[in-house]
Amino acid sequence: MNHRPLTRILLASSMYILDVSAEETITLEKIQVEENADTLEERRDHSLAKRIINGTELTQYGDLNALEILKRTPGVSIPEGKGQKGSAGKGYTVVLIDGEEASAGSKRRGNPLEQIASDMIERIEVMTNGSAEYTAESMGGIVNIVLKKPKAQGLTTVKITGGAYGGDVPMASIFLQREGKSENFAYLVNLNAADNQQADTSTTLIVGTSPSDEMRSNTMRNQSLGLGTKLIYSASSKDKYTFDGSITKNKNKSTTQSSRYPDDRFLTNYDNTRGTMIFSALKGEHHLSGTELLEWKFKFHENSDSGDSGALQSVPTLNTSSQEGKALFRVLGAEGSYALATGNHFIKAGMELKGMNQRDEVRRDVNGTDVTTAGDIISMHQNKGALYVQDEISVGDSLVFTPGIRYETITRNYGATEHIDYVAPSLHMLARLSANDNLRASVAKTVKLPRLDELSTSYDSSFERNDIRHPDTTGNPNLTEEKALSYELRLEHFFEDKGIVSVGSFYRNIDDKIERVTQFDTSTSRYVQRPQNAGQGNLWGVEVELKKSLSAYVDGLGTFANATFQNSSITNNTTGFKRPIKQTNDYLYNVGLDHTLKAYKLTYGAAYRYVGGYDDPIDENQISQMQKGYGTLDMYANKRLNETFKLQLNWKNITCSTIETTSKTYSSGVVTETQINQDRSKSFFLLSLEGKW
Repeated sequence: MNHRPLTRILLASSMYILDVSAEETITLEKIQVEENADTLEERRDHSLAKRIINGTELTQYGDLNALEILKRTPGVSIPEGKGQKGSAGKGYTVVLIDGEEASAGSKRRGNPLEQIASDMIERIEVMTNGSAEYTAESMGGIVNIVLKKPKAQGLTTVKITGGAYGGDVPMASIFLQREGKSENFAYLVNLNAADNQQADTSTTLIVGTSPSDEMRSNTMRNQSLGLGTKLIYSASSKDKYTFDGSITKNKNKSTTQSSRYPDDRFLTNYDNTRGTMIFSALKGEHHLSGTELLEWKFKFHENSDSGDSGALQSVPTLNTSSQEGKALFRVLGAEGSYALATGNHFIKAGMELKGMNQRDEVRRDVNGTDVTTAGDIISMHQNKGALYVQDEISVGDSLVFTPGIRYETITRNYGATEHIDYVAPSLHMLARLSANDNLRASVAKTVKLPRLDELSTSYDSSFERNDIRHPDTTGNPNLTEEKALSYELRLEHFFEDKGIVSVGSFYRNIDDKIERVTQFDTSTSRYVQRPQNAGQGNLWGVEVELKKSLSAYVDGLGTFANATFQNSSITNNTTGFKRPIKQTNDYLYNVGLDHTLKAYKLTYGAAYRYVGGYDDPIDENQISQMQKGYGTLDMYANKRLNETFKLQLNWKNITCSTIETTSKTYSSGVVTETQINQDRSKSFFLLSLEGKW
C-alpha cells in the first residue's frame, strides 16, 4: 500500500531538525508531508475526500484571482463579488484563506477572493463534506486557499502582465515577490498591483402592459494594490512561529448608460467604491514530544469601504437619485489545537473564540430630498465559541474512519439579541480497495448561519431600474439558520501515470433553506429582494472527474474533464407548495487538453467551461425565471525562454458568452409581464512575462 501511517509521519516530522536554509522543509499541518509531495499521492492517502489544485493549474489559464480559479472547480459555489456572478454548484461553499474564513461581511463589499492574485497561491484544497476540525458552517464543502511560504535560499520573482479587453480596453498587472532564509529565519514578501477594465453591453426587453426595449453599455474599472508578508522564525527543532499579514487597497468604478424605447428615457448610473482589506495572524507550533503537537493562533481581520452610487435621468424628465454608504467589518479571534498520534489513532482536539463587528451606514437622496430611514444605520455584533474533537482510526492498512464532533455557540446582537448553539457530528470513511482504488463515504451535519448583512435592515437601492431583475435589496432580521444533513459516496481510481478518474454522488437534506426572494412592495411600489427561510429543501446529484495522460498516443498530450449533474426540491412548511430550489443549474462541466513540446519548451492548451441553465416554475410570489446555459472557451500557450524567463499568452472567453435570463410575473395564473435580459461579454487577451532569479 502507498499509505504512510500518521504516527510515523508525525514522529518523523517532530524529530526532524528544521533547517531553514535547506531547499526542502517539512510543513507542520494536520498531517506532515513534504511540500514537494505529489498531490495525487497525497489526495489518495488523505483520510478526507479532497481535491488539490497547485502548480501550473493555478496560473496557466490566465485567471486573475482566486475567485476566477475556483469557478473552474467542479461542485464549488462561491459567494458573489461586487460586479461578479457567483459560480454555479451544489449549494454553499465555505472559503478559507490559510485556514481562516474569508467570507465577505457585507453585500456592498467585493469578495476578498478577488483581491488574491493567482501568483500568491501555493495550492487550493477542496474538501467535499464538512469535518469537525473545520467550521460547522461547511454546507457544500470547504475550500482552503494556501498562500505561498518561503522555500528558497533567496529568490526574486517578477511577473508583468498586459492585455486588452474586447481588443481596445487596457488591462495590466504586476507581481513582485522576494523570499529568503537566514539561519533560523525565513521570509516572503510580495506586492501585487492591478488595473483592469471591462466594457460590455446588455439589453432588457419587456413584453406586457408597458412594453419597452432598453440597451445598456457597461464600463467597469478595478484598481488594487496589495502587500503581503509571511515571516517564519524557528526557535528550535520543536518550536516555530509564523506571522502572516496583508493589506489591500482597492478602488472600483462602474458606469452604465442606458436608453429605453418607446419612452426615449436616457439614464446614467454610477457606482464608486473604495475599500481596504487587512488580514493578519500570529501562529505557533510546538512539538511536545515525538507524537504530540500543540498549535495556536491569534488573528485580526478588517474590511472597510465607502462609496457612492446614483442615477441621473436626463430624458424625458430630470430626476436624480444618489446613495452614500460606509461599511466596517472586523474580526478578532484566537484558536488552539492539540494533536496526538498513538497506536492506530490520530486524535486532534481544539477550540476557537471569535468576535465579529459590522456597522453599515447609508444616506439616500432623491431629487434633493433626504429619504434616509432609521434602519439605514445599523451596528451588529457576534461572538462565537467552538470546541471539537476528531480521531483518525486506522484499521489495518486498508480502512480509515474519521469520526468527529463539533460544538459551536453564538450570540448575536443586531437590535435584538439572539443565542444559537448546535452540535455538528461527522463521520468519514476511506476504504483502500487496492493500491490504486479508493472507496470513500461521509455523512456530516452542517449549518449555514445568516450573514450579518442578511440580517441588516439597511437598503441598497436599485438605480438602473427597479423591476424583477433589478430590485432593491435588504436583509431580514427574522432569519433563522439553515441546518443540513449531507451524505457523499465516491469511488476513485488512480492511474500509474499520475492520472485519476472518480465518480461520486451527494445528497443533502436542508431545514429552513434560505433563499433570496423578490416581491413587489405595495407600500413603496417597488420590487424588493430579501432573504427568507423558504422551507424544507433537498439537493442531490452526481459528480465525475477525469485527469489522464495521453502520451501513449501523442507524446506530451494530456486531458482533463469534470462534470456535476444535480437536481433539487423545496417545500414550503406552511403551504406545502413544492418547487425546485431557485437558480439551481441542471449541470455544469469543464473539459480541456494540454500539450507539451519538450524540444521547444512550449506548452499550450484549451479549456471549455459550460454552465447549464435552470427553469424555475411559478413560485409563491407568482414569479418564474429561466436561464439558458452558456459556455466559455479559454486558450493559452507558454514558452520557457531560458532558465530565468517564461512568456505566456492567454486568450480568454473566446466564445464571448451571453447570459440570457427570462423572468415572468403572473396574476391568477396568467402572464402579465415577460422580461428578457441578455448580459453580453467580450473576449480578451493577456501577455505575461515572468522572471525568477
